[in-house]
Amino acid sequence: MKALLEILANFFLQFLGFKVIMDKVPSAGYFFLLEKKKKKFVYSELIPPYQMYAPWLKDKDFLKTYDAIKNYTLVDKYRCYDLWSIVGQVSKLEKGAMIEVGSWRGGSAGIIAKSAETNGLNDTLYVCDTFEGIVKASENDGIYKGGELSDTSAETANEILTKLNLSHYKILVGIFPEDTVDQVSETTFRFCHIDVDVYQSAKDTFEWVWPLMVSGGIVVFDDYISPGCDGIAKFVEEEKAKSDRIFIHSLNGHAIMIKK
Repeated sequence: MKALLEILANFFLQFLGFKVIMDKVPSAGYFFLLEKKKKKFVYSELIPPYQMYAPWLKDKDFLKTYDAIKNYTLVDKYRCYDLWSIVGQVSKLEKGAMIEVGSWRGGSAGIIAKSAETNGLNDTLYVCDTFEGIVKASENDGIYKGGELSDTSAETANEILTKLNLSHYKILVGIFPEDTVDQVSETTFRFCHIDVDVYQSAKDTFEWVWPLMVSGGIVVFDDYISPGCDGIAKFVEEEKAKSDRIFIHSLNGHAIMIKK
């Protein structure tokens, strides 16, 4: 099994443009030393999971929702269940809207909105995307140059949200926050999902939303330390030690910041 994982991971990373230098670590499986443009910049370990608990298997509402949205997202089941669960937790807070920046085809927004509905929330979820691909890519980022993931539309996102019979959402088309922040009427937020893949977009979104987060509110960064998303890791590393937040690294790839 380890050998198969090694081969698949090696192939995937080379597909992304990385040179992979692999060494065996007897006590921890494998690690990869990745190179790009002749510059070593990140270590990661491939450790087969031995824990088998899968709480989503007993959550019929989640399974039904995930089955509906799985072709509308690149977020895997583990991270989707993370979002589902975290929204359930922030439903305990007294107030706050929700926002997702980087929605692609609307699948993860469907997870967030359906979890909110299931937990009795009727606050607005803002679903924000250019729907024209990634913007603000820079030298801080890995594989992204701008324009990737443009195979979507606001109509596609609305299609899945409508299919889920959701109503408490608003789709904002354009670069956030520059183009669409004037369409946001709420002044407090309980939850934010940032799935933008690049440094500057993550920074601009976070710096806008963080002052508006209520105490106990949660910001989730997707693609933290994911191959090719160097900018997300860089931004999170710059922010995580600040005193007004609690930082959690979810091993499935999420960076989680909780407002104190």
